[in-house]
Amino acid sequence: MIQTVAFPARGRDLVLAMIAVFIACLFVPRQVKAQSLSWAAYDLPQIQQTTLKSAAGAPYRIILANPSGPAPAAGYPVIYVVDGNAWTALVSEIIRGNMGVGVQSRVEPAVVVGIGYPTDQAFDLTRRTLDFTSPLPPGHFDSNIRDPTGGDIALMDFIDNVVKPVVEARFKVDQTRQTLLGHSLGGLFTLLTMCNWPQSFQTYVALSPSIWWNHDALLQEARQFVDKADRPQKLRVFLSVGDLEQYMTPAYFNRTREVLRSSFDTEAKADAEGDKEMRAMKSRTMVDNVRRMAKLLTAGHVQTKFVEFPDEDHFSVIPAALGRAVPFALGDDLPPN
Repeated sequence: MIQTVAFPARGRDLVLAMIAVFIACLFVPRQVKAQSLSWAAYDLPQIQQTTLKSAAGAPYRIILANPSGPAPAAGYPVIYVVDGNAWTALVSEIIRGNMGVGVQSRVEPAVVVGIGYPTDQAFDLTRRTLDFTSPLPPGHFDSNIRDPTGGDIALMDFIDNVVKPVVEARFKVDQTRQTLLGHSLGGLFTLLTMCNWPQSFQTYVALSPSIWWNHDALLQEARQFVDKADRPQKLRVFLSVGDLEQYMTPAYFNRTREVLRSSFDTEAKADAEGDKEMRAMKSRTMVDNVRRMAKLLTAGHVQTKFVEFPDEDHFSVIPAALGRAVPFALGDDLPPN
């Protein structure tokens, strides 16, 4: 039998007050003893860098990510990454994070080599525009391109004849498993290299490639490339794009305007710049062009994997795209699609 104890009114009030004080004490911030902390830059242990110069004397920051394990019998596969300041560490961390635990994203030890520039910024916009593009025909004008262009041959020569020998002197390299990886204009450079120097790499990773360059001339180059009787037969290509790179939603359009408003002194100027940017994106048909390239290469019997990411734009797509592309580059036994 349960007995009920009755408290006098004053006793009840006292008990309730004590309970209230106890509960309040639970939510009082704990006093933490002040600590003297020393902060230092966090360096990824596998990353190193040096400077190499091209034949013309242009300096490049070479960012090297050491492999996360012993070399396979044939040597390490190598991934060469343009825009190396921005993407080398991310590519390396995808490999390091998936070593031993990756299933869909299985990988093996590999050397990652970033081709970057001597700046603290993620990109050197002027130099990358020169390095990653083919020459424009006389009289061609693009109001959105103000930097020098047409340096792709010089960059490819630098990678082949300066960077690769340095890497191969340091590591045992499997020369049948070399990848070139680039994003945007870097993706354009990757596909230009495939069409013009296909023997330099066996896997080509082009993320959101700027196929629009020079009025989509790369599509015609690719058609000619796949028809060549002497082209390498063992080529693997990864292509990706975010659907917002061409098919902008009203919400994305509005967010673009909001971002630009912090850079202009009036809302009208920001909106005008936003309208201009959206028109340029639509005219470049990023998504359609990557689809065309994937279809063209597949029809030409080039092992091609194409991934289109929903609700992603030109930069938000990069982590997801690299997460798929890096295992593709290091997985020779993966199916093509």
